[in-house]
Amino acid sequence: MSTTESDLLRNINEKIELIEPSTGKLFFEHKTELVFVNPRLMPLKSQALESLEEMHRETARQLQQKRTKRNNNNNKKETAAEAEALAPAI
Repeated sequence: MSTTESDLLRNINEKIELIEPSTGKLFFEHKTELVFVNPRLMPLKSQALESLEEMHRETARQLQQKRTKRNNNNNKKETAAEAEALAPAI
């Protein structure tokens, strides 16, 4: 180790004196406390999953409407056929 390096190490190891200003303000800020932020609500389902479920509900609703229409048409045909069968008997 050279003499300049040992001098530098000795200077570093020495305690540094605090020089306080005689006029003005001295600020010291020490924050060790935790800062809590507002909680954020996370969606339980993703938007993609919600859109897929919506498409599934819409398809199921359309299928139910078609089945209801078909059943209504079949019932009308059956009642018309029954009315025709009963008409000659009357």
